[in-house]
Amino acid sequence: MPKSQFSKKRKGGSKWQNQPSRVAIETGDVGVFLTCDMGKEKKCLTEAIDIFSQAIEGTGQQEEEEQDTDDEDIEAQIRRELEGLQPSKDKTRQFQPVQMDMPCVVFMRLDPSIEPVQLVHRLCSEAYANPEIKKSRWIKRMHPVTSVRKTLSVDLEAFAKEILKPHFHSGGAPKTYAIRPTVRGNSKLNRDVIIKVVADVVGPEHPVNLTNYDLMILVDVAQNVIGMSVVQGDYDKLKRFNLAEIYDPSPKEATPKSTEAKS
Repeated sequence: MPKSQFSKKRKGGSKWQNQPSRVAIETGDVGVFLTCDMGKEKKCLTEAIDIFSQAIEGTGQQEEEEQDTDDEDIEAQIRRELEGLQPSKDKTRQFQPVQMDMPCVVFMRLDPSIEPVQLVHRLCSEAYANPEIKKSRWIKRMHPVTSVRKTLSVDLEAFAKEILKPHFHSGGAPKTYAIRPTVRGNSKLNRDVIIKVVADVVGPEHPVNLTNYDLMILVDVAQNVIGMSVVQGDYDKLKRFNLAEIYDPSPKEATPKSTEAKS
């Protein structure tokens, strides 16, 4: 992507700072936790709006092209193209940036119609396939969140059952798995508690495999909220969804302890 085009999009994306929106993460929210360098939180959110919008628009355009027919008349084509040039009010509602009272971590709330796991996986897969085409500068890690709960009131077992059921308890062969809990700014929930509860919910029929898993369970605790999602087995291959690492890999990477799980 030409540098000037990307810069223009980033400039326009900063308008979110003047738009009213909820400032807190709420129970039931869908979204993505993003990490960045200290002091770059606003730039990270602005950049996320840009690349998320591009990914969503790209998917929509591809679906429209697949639906086109060869016998579509010229008038209809022109009308459709003109409609595509009109700004959509819905786009401003697809993404709601949330700054948190802690450094280096932000949250992007997504419209429920957007699947966060698919969105993040697509962006990381495209970056992995074409690392020379850098679409981001400020974003580091992206963790999708299928749903959010408040830590003070969460029933962790019930929450885990809700998130894990489609992946582990809806029929099919046993799957290997690992758990990656990340806890920031919260003393109530620690890694050991999360791992035990989540592993108990998964059940003994699905074996733990820390290095060659079919599914990775991501649990993110940030201050007073907890988010959870299940991603595919290429999580480590995609640098644990760290765009900065995909574009500029570190010379040596240690195996993260946070992928531990206890059955």
